[in-house]
Amino acid sequence: MNGRIENIHYICQLIFEAHHLSVFYINQYGEFEFECSPSQFQTSPYYDSLKFRMMEYTAQQETIEIPIFFSYSNLQFFSIHLNQTSGVIIVGPCIHTEITEEKMNAIMDSYKELPHKRALFDFYQALPVITSEQFLTIGLLTFSLFYEQLLDKSYVLKKNKELDSTLKLSDHPDLELSKGRRNFSFYSNLSHERVLLHYVKNGQIEKLSDIVNYSIFSEDELGVLSKRSRIRSEKNLMITGVALICRAAVEGGLNEETAFTLSDFYIQQLEEQDNLKAIQAIMSEVLYDFTNRVHQAKENKYSRTITSCLHYIYNHLYEDITLEMLAELTHLSPNYLSSLFKKEMGTSISHYIQSQRIEEAKKLLSLTKYPISDIGSWLNFNDQSYFIRVFKKHTGMTPKKYRDSFQE
Repeated sequence: MNGRIENIHYICQLIFEAHHLSVFYINQYGEFEFECSPSQFQTSPYYDSLKFRMMEYTAQQETIEIPIFFSYSNLQFFSIHLNQTSGVIIVGPCIHTEITEEKMNAIMDSYKELPHKRALFDFYQALPVITSEQFLTIGLLTFSLFYEQLLDKSYVLKKNKELDSTLKLSDHPDLELSKGRRNFSFYSNLSHERVLLHYVKNGQIEKLSDIVNYSIFSEDELGVLSKRSRIRSEKNLMITGVALICRAAVEGGLNEETAFTLSDFYIQQLEEQDNLKAIQAIMSEVLYDFTNRVHQAKENKYSRTITSCLHYIYNHLYEDITLEMLAELTHLSPNYLSSLFKKEMGTSISHYIQSQRIEEAKKLLSLTKYPISDIGSWLNFNDQSYFIRVFKKHTGMTPKKYRDSFQE
């Protein structure tokens, strides 16, 4: 295996030096084993976020023996699955054309809540500019170095197009916002969409920025639901988004009449717009408005003490949480807090924490390919057998059977 890894590293280094493109190797466990990239790239404050997006992409990627091209936020990549190690090579990012001042301003605006704007500008300006045709050629060359196989350009383009269309074949309603786009933009893939709707449903205003601030729109990346007009296409897409957000808010406890009235209002607002920037601004308002209203509804449902506990539990699911920690947080005795929690929530603190961890595990099982043992360990279950036992108690099936149910 060591010899194989050395060969992979050697080829990656050659690609990096020949084309000034960053090259990453993600091993079979979903870990970045090594990379070839410029030092200024690694010191960017957006470096970790970029690697997370790449890791998230490969976790959901099908094992297909061709270069797979994907993009988000004007950044272009391709990936190659390596049979010999079960790892994945990712090459990129680059941009296909120079970033214009107008496009750069749009990118900067969409990061308005984030610091280091200058660093973001420098990051984009430093990216290599490689045309689509050149990038395709580099993908084919890299593939041939690993597989010693010659691929036809038209075949690779056709297969990538088919991969894009696979999202359109699902009849799951939550995929409506993802049709026609295989990148990590706003409403871009199933995992981000589900997470976003989860935030709306749970009134988690502070979490919205995790997605919205990275939701950089590009006219080249917009889904085409109507061939007559890109504006019409975006309106159709966002109207579908309003419907899903409205439904998530109702499920989160927002009054139905209020939710549907708001939905009608925002859809009308969308219909009256004639430019993409205005449409996108309205969608941000929709998200924050619905989520804030759900948040207020939930705040009113429980006492401040219990609400503080719920927020703490949610934000620390991957850490050890004890009754004593929550008691210290709320300045109450453990016994009194335990009694108060059971009275308001109808269940014990330990059972609630366990149920929330199982919900988180369900999300990871359905949206990623992380090993089941890792998921259990991350969520503080002592061993795999205990995790399986608790998961089955809450869901009626084992983690493996639950994951398999999403692949049928």
